Amino acid sequence: MTTWSSKIGSGLRNQLWWLKEVRPEVERYRFLLEGKPNNWRSATDGLPNVILLSIDSMGAKHLGSYGYSRPTSPNMDRIAHSGVLFENVIAQSNWTKPALASILTSLYPFVHKTDAQGETGDRVDVDVRDRSHVLDPRFRTMAEDFRDGGYATAGFSNGGYAHSFFGFGRGFDVYDNEAGGLESCTYRMLRWICRNNIMPFMAWIHAWDVHFPYMDRPPYNRKFVKQRARIVLNASVRHQINSGERDLSAVELEFLRGLYDGAICYADDLIGLIVRELERLGLSDNTVLVITADHGEAFMEHGYIEHTACLHNEVIRVPLILSGPTLPRGRRIRSQVRSIDIMPTLLDLCGLAPKAEVEGTSLLPLIAGAENNDLVAASETERGGGQTAFTDGRYKLIHKHAAGFVQLYELMQDPDEQCDISNTHPGICSAMESQVLSWKQQVASCGDRYWCGHTPGPAIDMQRDLIGRLRDLGYIE
Repeated sequence: MTTWSSKIGSGLRNQLWWLKEVRPEVERYRFLLEGKPNNWRSATDGLPNVILLSIDSMGAKHLGSYGYSRPTSPNMDRIAHSGVLFENVIAQSNWTKPALASILTSLYPFVHKTDAQGETGDRVDVDVRDRSHVLDPRFRTMAEDFRDGGYATAGFSNGGYAHSFFGFGRGFDVYDNEAGGLESCTYRMLRWICRNNIMPFMAWIHAWDVHFPYMDRPPYNRKFVKQRARIVLNASVRHQINSGERDLSAVELEFLRGLYDGAICYADDLIGLIVRELERLGLSDNTVLVITADHGEAFMEHGYIEHTACLHNEVIRVPLILSGPTLPRGRRIRSQVRSIDIMPTLLDLCGLAPKAEVEGTSLLPLIAGAENNDLVAASETERGGGQTAFTDGRYKLIHKHAAGFVQLYELMQDPDEQCDISNTHPGICSAMESQVLSWKQQVASCGDRYWCGHTPGPAIDMQRDLIGRLRDLGYIE
């Protein structure tokens, strides 16, 4: 039986999870003591360093450089102005684990199978929440290719679905599952760079600061919030809203959106800090900085809150900004690309190539202006009975497997996907379904080559501390 005290405790834990992070000031002072510019030793002359920042749940539509009206991202906007921004980037899933696996392996979820049937990630059901599928060792990660190419490698996060338990630590010389939020991750990363005094390096930070239940941290919780509301997006509340069991008032919706936008502004301030420190350390001229996200976030555009219920663009359209040596300034690329293209692009920038089969492609020809074609993109999830979204850049088809129906959108005229034309344009719908079938056959062939008759192992028990972190993030209760 749930007591009032446990309910209060759960609410405070979900609302103020970031208060557990007492590291930022400690990490900052440690960096101030140790982090000084160096005469960097170069292991391989001429190769750039790489810093990949993935901000969990940060949708492209909420950034100024992508047309958002609120000033959420001035630092990221400046980086985009001095580098390359991809306007139309499609994530390969609507939740963190399979989306990150696709970024790190350049493979679709159907191939790497970290989004396994029956696992939702936010069930209250104890039998489901304590077990999970992990990235099989047969799949090489981006970090492995960088390390084999002579790079020092390090990863920093605060666990959750970026935990090394899920296989994401492979290839990293250092992988810190308890680095804290973006501020702590930043200082730990900078200390690692200074302490090792080695170039070239590849560092990855996956930050949870924008993820639900949305931090309520001043002054960012006041920047875009006009009226507060008594709501926390824990697992039960999200399920109630997305299933239609609970209404979400206009005041509640605007409060949640305001907290979310404030969290993006907080992350943006820390990205500005990274840029300044790279300049102070003398590393900015030889470091590629990459900003992206695993997925975006929904705010009832299609009747859903958060990100796990649908594959509409508010959830699967993510930012991709690159800045650094050899990259042009102020280049905006309209062509549709995918998250699976990040890995081969970064390797290509560093004169390397994937050492295993990948499904993404290097974006350097697009950056150079040698190509301008849209890349067909797909997103997958086993949630909600299974869903697939497929787009050729103009049309987008969403197939909801359990419900047995499709939706079709013409994205040039209807970028917000408000008008389903599947019934009025059956010929286009049929042509898109043929493209989906061809794509599925290609992906299945890739999967067959990887698995070679073997099947993925069973879900394994998650560690207690990992379950606790997922609880703090609002995934479970």
